[in-house]
Amino acid sequence: MADGDEYREFATKAVHSGMIEVNGSATTPIFRTSTYKLTDEKYQGWAEGLHHTVVYSRISSINSEVVSAKLAAMEGAEDAEVFSSGMAAISTTLMTFLSKGDHIIATNDCYGGTYGLLTEVLPRFGIEVTMADVRDPESYRKAIQKNTKVLYVETMTNPTLKVCDLESMAKVAKDNNLVSIVDNTFTSPWSCKPISMGFDIVLHSGTKYLGGHADLTAGFAAGRKELIEQVFHNKIYFGGAADPEMCYLLERGMRTLHARMPIHARNSAEIAKRLSTHDMVDKVIHPSLTDHPDHKIAKKVMPRGSGMLSFIIKGGDQSALKFMRSLKIIFEATSLGGVESLVECPFNSSHMFVPEEVRNEAGVMPGFVRMSIGIEDIEDLWSDIEAGLKSAEQMMVEMT
Repeated sequence: MADGDEYREFATKAVHSGMIEVNGSATTPIFRTSTYKLTDEKYQGWAEGLHHTVVYSRISSINSEVVSAKLAAMEGAEDAEVFSSGMAAISTTLMTFLSKGDHIIATNDCYGGTYGLLTEVLPRFGIEVTMADVRDPESYRKAIQKNTKVLYVETMTNPTLKVCDLESMAKVAKDNNLVSIVDNTFTSPWSCKPISMGFDIVLHSGTKYLGGHADLTAGFAAGRKELIEQVFHNKIYFGGAADPEMCYLLERGMRTLHARMPIHARNSAEIAKRLSTHDMVDKVIHPSLTDHPDHKIAKKVMPRGSGMLSFIIKGGDQSALKFMRSLKIIFEATSLGGVESLVECPFNSSHMFVPEEVRNEAGVMPGFVRMSIGIEDIEDLWSDIEAGLKSAEQMMVEMT
């Protein structure tokens, strides 16, 4: 299929898949109800364990069914479930496939909340965790034990933007009968479809690119039907159901993903290129740059790119903080993937509770800045960044 045809197909799925028309509505209405009328058909469906039988909104709702179907269509998955947050999706999915005495292989280069779950929570339940190199499938293979059950990666790591060779990693999992799970938040299904590369389950923080407007929190798990059915049953017990009104907003955001993402990706690549020649910047981390170690892998795994960008400012963390606090357009805040550009220093936000030595080993050095580039005018963004870097430079001069 030509790329243009594939793009049109994705765009049509983004707009139309899952949507329920009610009395001629152009969008799915909000079904603000906690419970649904029980019928013989629903009793039977519930008894048979059919998790798309809508009976109670703590479990699922019409609106959650809509966005689950849409995400499954976007990812090319057999099934999907939506959650109240990305961490609800991650924790519920991992606890579905791990029990006391089991072992999981993951990586230090991951979202801070995920790192905490892996290093603090899972060991309390008797689950062993080994950290390997997300860039090196062989390191995952070597870490496999008799009790290993799950292989976990991120498509592009947070915040160091290392790109995983998903096909090779999925083969490691398949060769050893492991459940392969990938967090695809940083790229979105517009840029990367891990299921087509062999992964069993794809996770998302729907708060980010899928929602797209910084006005909701959500999470997704998508994959093979028999696996998602198992995840669903734990969602009932863990209580991470998604609110119908949030799902309405999420559907709205997902319908424009294909329109927003090209601007995110184009803006971030251009800013990365300009930063790479700036005197105040020690290092720029962006897969579009040829000096990125994973440049070639990125062209295969996530060919359309992403809006994420990281770089290291001269002068360390104080210089990075001065840069951030001098920005006028770009908003200092955690999260990512909204239409507005955001900036943060991981050391005092998303990775505050990750030990400093672990951060440094992963590449989060002093002066590290992570940006989520939005869809604003590129020249306005660059003027803002230039002014921020000038302020940081002036501070360094004053301190010497």
